[in-house]
Amino acid sequence: MKKKIILYGPPVGLNLKKAYGGGSGGYTRNMQVYLDEFVYDDIQIIPLFHSIDGQFNLSIFTLPFRLLYDFCTIFYNLLKIKPDGIHCLAQYRRAFPREFMLVFLAFIFRIPVLYEVKAGAFMDAYESGGKLYKRGIDFIIKHSKIILVEGKVYIHYIQEKFNKNSYYFPNIVKDSEVKNNINEKLQKDSISILFVGYCYRGKGVFELVKACDLAYKQGVNVELTFIGAEHEDFKKYLDDNKFSFNIKRLGKQNHNVVLQELEKNDVYCYLSDHSGEGHNNTINEAMMMGMIIICTPKGFLENILSNETAYFVRKNIVEETAQTLLQIKENRQEALSKSRKARAYLEANFTSTIAREKLHHYYRELIQ
Repeated sequence: MKKKIILYGPPVGLNLKKAYGGGSGGYTRNMQVYLDEFVYDDIQIIPLFHSIDGQFNLSIFTLPFRLLYDFCTIFYNLLKIKPDGIHCLAQYRRAFPREFMLVFLAFIFRIPVLYEVKAGAFMDAYESGGKLYKRGIDFIIKHSKIILVEGKVYIHYIQEKFNKNSYYFPNIVKDSEVKNNINEKLQKDSISILFVGYCYRGKGVFELVKACDLAYKQGVNVELTFIGAEHEDFKKYLDDNKFSFNIKRLGKQNHNVVLQELEKNDVYCYLSDHSGEGHNNTINEAMMMGMIIICTPKGFLENILSNETAYFVRKNIVEETAQTLLQIKENRQEALSKSRKARAYLEANFTSTIAREKLHHYYRELIQ
């Protein structure tokens, strides 16, 4: 009989306009990939979905209702499923109350927990958190049997702060999505640029438009495409202004369309200043599709990419990005060399085949 492990994370397949990114952010993508790719002969993964922003609209009662809903959902499923282990895709910060409830109930029922620290804000959240938050996270880390981390920097931090070992487990792409043959980039006079994700200020989308406008005025024939839900501020900005270059706004799209656009376009531009930036899924997918990547070093991006595999912009984001686009235009072979090295690095480190065996090892250690 297979051992049962609950995978605790966001619901997949929802389309919620009020949710961050329309309910299709990185955690949701992780949840879907894990459910699709991590299949074992001896272990059954059973999803347990928590509530998310925009799922309920009860005015001032929304937050207390969500807490009650999540508590009841956890308690009921622990009794019903009787899992041998729990795997929590950890969001901490605002998710701290439900994650504390999960680990506390697991402690009461003597169910071992694997706590996977996602995104890039764990250290800042802990250091800036109040006493209650810190004590709650202390409890979670102490009573989690295995800690996985999305960024290598967390390994030393968790050892130093909590005297606990943790293990690097980066975001991955599905093997089935890694094509043997992909379209060669930079084969046209124009340079096509893509951004995928929630289009709001923290992701650098305003700077991206301004950089493309500047590059176009400097002689780079650019075309820019956005995929993803648009924050009202950004939507108004694009609606109210005219630009000399072509901008396509495709809105929120399903994953197959995203992959098609990643393959079709030349440059993936990710100028994030997002406070919780970690190992972004779309960076993996851009590497997979052989795109030339321009990005900030925010979060874990500088640990995933290097000057051999990407172009980094660091200070004067608009000007540096425009200059980088001009550099790509004038030295296409250098850009293509970076993209090939990025693709090779992804194949060696960030695919589901590699991750599947690693997680299987951690699961067996969790439930033994």
